Amino acid sequence: MSSRRSGTEKRVEWYRTPIEKSRLAELTRRSDLKALLHSGSFLLIYLGAIALNLFFFLNRMWIPMLIASYLHAMFVDFLGMGAAVHELSHRTAFRTKWLNTFFYQLFAFLTWNNPLHFKESHNRHHQYTYFRDLDREQVADPIPYTRAQVFSWFLFDWTRFRKFMWANLNHAAGNTRVDFFFWCPLVTAESVKGRQLVRWARILLIGHLLLLGLFIWLELWILIFLVTFSYFFATFLQHATAIIQHTGLQGDVPDWRFNSYTVDLNPLLRYLYWNMNFHTEHHMYAGVPFYNLPALRKELAWDLQKPMPGLIATLRHILRVKRAQKDDPDYRSLPRFPETATLPGHG
Repeated sequence: MSSRRSGTEKRVEWYRTPIEKSRLAELTRRSDLKALLHSGSFLLIYLGAIALNLFFFLNRMWIPMLIASYLHAMFVDFLGMGAAVHELSHRTAFRTKWLNTFFYQLFAFLTWNNPLHFKESHNRHHQYTYFRDLDREQVADPIPYTRAQVFSWFLFDWTRFRKFMWANLNHAAGNTRVDFFFWCPLVTAESVKGRQLVRWARILLIGHLLLLGLFIWLELWILIFLVTFSYFFATFLQHATAIIQHTGLQGDVPDWRFNSYTVDLNPLLRYLYWNMNFHTEHHMYAGVPFYNLPALRKELAWDLQKPMPGLIATLRHILRVKRAQKDDPDYRSLPRFPETATLPGHG
């Protein structure tokens, strides 16, 4: 569980709960059918919600349209880097590569994500999870969320809108020093990956501008919200599930059991969240597809921290940690383990 530096790159020697190779091979087996059922159902819900909202719009049924539009925005948030884009970036969902690429790029386009950037960033997040100055997707400092930010998540998430639009506009102009997270830059403009990042940003902007022009020409104003901007509204549920990944736990420790949560969620949230409530398990064995994470949990439960009891209970726990950090900025939450677990210094 030590860390060593090789050249200019730091390598973290992570602790992994042992598992039989044959069983791990079973759990890492990919299934086009399971992945297609999940990804395809997401696409069908997306298109069905648009059709329903368009029906309400054309028939001037404003109140049902407002309710359905809000629910649509809540669902679209899970198409992005918090769930669908995240899992597809690992390329573990589909056995067939082009199917994974198709849904990955489609969901990235619909949510203003850059698939090249997210994959590069997320790989580093897995390598350096919660290590200060190395993992810049997650910040291990005292919990930063303000009341104003939380309030905006229920209406218009201005912070997300500004960050995504500013990054995409700069990338389209060839400036890769602006970032979705805090890398600045993640890749250089002159590199192959930098050119791919810029190319995607241009496709993204042109594509959305063409769709925007079509919606205006057809006077289907509701589609401007549903297709172009819904990812920036009603983001509270996606933020809540993102918060229960690492927030308030220990940084700079080479053991995912101490820096990642596992949370018991109801079946609906697990479906929307692509089973990422099994977050410790996902980090420990990132090659296991999301649909096999519950089975992986059963295999590793003897050595993992006890799961948090639900979304609301976990958020309340994180709020208690945030209050404690006001008095002691170094305070971090410690997980509870079963007696069978191998802990640092006892293995």
